[in-house]
Amino acid sequence: MTFLRRLLCLLLCLGLGACASSPPLRYYALDDGQPMAVGKPNGASVAIVQVNLPELVDRPQLVVRATGHRVLLSENDRWAEPLRRQVPRLLARDLGVALDSARVVALSVDAREFDIDFRVMVDVQHLEVVLGQRVELDAVWRVERRNGPTVFGRSQLVEALTDKTSAEDYAAAVGAERKVFGTLAKAIAAKINAP
Repeated sequence: MTFLRRLLCLLLCLGLGACASSPPLRYYALDDGQPMAVGKPNGASVAIVQVNLPELVDRPQLVVRATGHRVLLSENDRWAEPLRRQVPRLLARDLGVALDSARVVALSVDAREFDIDFRVMVDVQHLEVVLGQRVELDAVWRVERRNGPTVFGRSQLVEALTDKTSAEDYAAAVGAERKVFGTLAKAIAAKINAP
């Protein structure tokens, strides 16, 4: 019986030791926590109706480019919610600021039934993070006007990470991703504002 107790204690200690050495999970959001700016209540009405993301990056773990054809999924650095839900809301928020309109939303339903001036669809072709170096975004997008022609655009953006950023700084990479999506929203807003 003594041998069985010792074995049980040893296994329990090993199990607790393994739990104690596990690195903590860190969760990230593209929203930077800044207060929302409220635009004009009579501004342009815009609905982000579709945002497609590559499956490679739309997963719980943060995905970064390694050398060659390799990518790394960080098991300890994760998105607080799926990117496919974060990105449309982020684009709507940034478009609202760029257009000075309180009437910009992200809809998960078909917006044809809503009284909306502009419908926006975005297809992210490429979103890549290289830790300590850069974030790249390549997106094609379409703006359908209620009264007027449909406008197509493409944004190919690169946000360099600062020299002070370490190769393991996921927070800086998420901040750079936030910036490229903000720049994308400004490009779309410029087309919406164009006569």
